[in-house]
Amino acid sequence: MKPATVLTLLAILTLPMLAGDGKGTAPRGSASRYSAHAEADGASIGAVLLTPRDVHKTFSTDLTRCCLVVEVALYPGKDRPLDVSPDDFILRLAGTDTAAKPSSPRLLATQLQKKNANSAGIDPVAEVHVGYESGTDPMTGQRVHGVEYGVGVGVGVGRDPGAAPASTIRDRDVMELELDEKSLPEETARAPVAGYLYFSLSKDNKKAAHQLEYTLNGQKVSLKLD
Repeated sequence: MKPATVLTLLAILTLPMLAGDGKGTAPRGSASRYSAHAEADGASIGAVLLTPRDVHKTFSTDLTRCCLVVEVALYPGKDRPLDVSPDDFILRLAGTDTAAKPSSPRLLATQLQKKNANSAGIDPVAEVHVGYESGTDPMTGQRVHGVEYGVGVGVGVGRDPGAAPASTIRDRDVMELELDEKSLPEETARAPVAGYLYFSLSKDNKKAAHQLEYTLNGQKVSLKLD
């Protein structure tokens, strides 16, 4: 069996085992450690809009062409759990009625895979790997764990060397796994929780000022994202 085939099979076989394990990111020490933050009735929220450079460093999947990525952290009050759901967030163009709700990891992965397949015009050979890592964050002292990804493309004999990466169905599954693994979890949070939200916006809208809207403990908060 070819190495690329072995790696692809490994990625697909490990999807059920790894999905949902360690979902989200490690929250910072407090909401005030994020560039945008607010408090309401003992609970707090922090958020930051990732730059294109941050997105490239954080994700193997290329999200810069399709959406904006916002890191969000929620800090429940003492003995007051928070019901957390990505669907409760809205990203709005500042000063307008134009708004977007987060896109699901599956929808984004499907859109990216189809776009890459159409631009390639051929059937490239996927080369992917999935690994699992764990350890202690040297900055916070918290235990962290997650999935390590790589998505690439191998060009066979007679294939176009300019083929786009991540253009097969198997690539879609790997991209979805990464995006889901790092997304804000949907849960009842009794401790701080953090993760990423993905907002599909046109290129023109990406350059506009944005604000993140959320209802925290019954109070609507609006965070200006630089």
